[in-house]
Amino acid sequence: MPSTHSVVMVALLPILIKNRNIPQKRVDEQQQTNREVLNEVLWRVLHPLTFKPNPTAESGYFNVLCADGNFRRCKPVLAAWLADWPEYSDLHHLERHVFFWCECPKNKLGDYVPPDKQHPQEDHNLYRTLSDANPKAADAELSSHHVHRGFNVFRHIPCIVSDLPKPDLLHTMQIGMLDHLQNWIFHFMNTHERLDKYNAIWLSVPAYHNLTPKNKSYEEVSQWNGKEMKEMSRYLLGVVTQSLQGRSPAQRPIFNCAIECTRALLEFYMYAQYKSYDDAILSYMEDALHRFHTFKDIVLLGRAGKKAKAKANALRTELIKKRKVDEETNADS
Repeated sequence: MPSTHSVVMVALLPILIKNRNIPQKRVDEQQQTNREVLNEVLWRVLHPLTFKPNPTAESGYFNVLCADGNFRRCKPVLAAWLADWPEYSDLHHLERHVFFWCECPKNKLGDYVPPDKQHPQEDHNLYRTLSDANPKAADAELSSHHVHRGFNVFRHIPCIVSDLPKPDLLHTMQIGMLDHLQNWIFHFMNTHERLDKYNAIWLSVPAYHNLTPKNKSYEEVSQWNGKEMKEMSRYLLGVVTQSLQGRSPAQRPIFNCAIECTRALLEFYMYAQYKSYDDAILSYMEDALHRFHTFKDIVLLGRAGKKAKAKANALRTELIKKRKVDEETNADS
């Protein structure tokens, strides 16, 4: 039988102070304080799991009442931590542009890496040693690895720290890559003067098989949640394909690449929802990921910068006002 005890709240982490309209020096000091406060709270919560000075064979074990009514000797182990990228960076004392699984160079983030050419894992044992040493030379080496100085509780727990972050559909795909893909497609359509057609087809998607009827075009929605992204993944490829119909010979290869990029990422997302995997499914996922990286550059040409984002926000506001005027006019008539 399903149980409501599969997830039990242990503690509420503090909401860190946001840094706004203050000098950069104060920002750096406040961020350091935020990291220290967060780690102090985590230390109090996870202290039973940390390394002991003089461990014995029974260290960490205690009696646990199991579902069958019997007590068993168990030892809790920290196995996973689900969060988004900024929270992982804060938890592991890493700078924001650093990948938390491996030492991937900043200019390589987002590139396709074959399974046999993976980057080395982050060496958190080294980071712990350097943080405990605390001389200027150690601080300099930490900075070269893009790691913040100071105590970090995860480096004092018997586990592979770089294996704690686990990819999940919500953060990694739905409000992660699918959200990025939507933004890229929007600016791609705008660049190639297909935005009006894209919006018209988007709004015409029927309420079929539990799809929510559309009453707003894409740019009128200011924020998407995981449920909406999951639903959108069922019809996005059709909308993109139909929006790019009627192309000229010069546009055909560009539009085909955009369609293939969308298809590949959605394929990967569909495979990622499987409950179990075998070698064949994993090979399909690897192929889909490789095809996405092959074709994504065409879509990324329209990636939004600061000016493009400002224009998109202005366009969104204008469209919302126009729709309200049209609704009021229709209501009066």
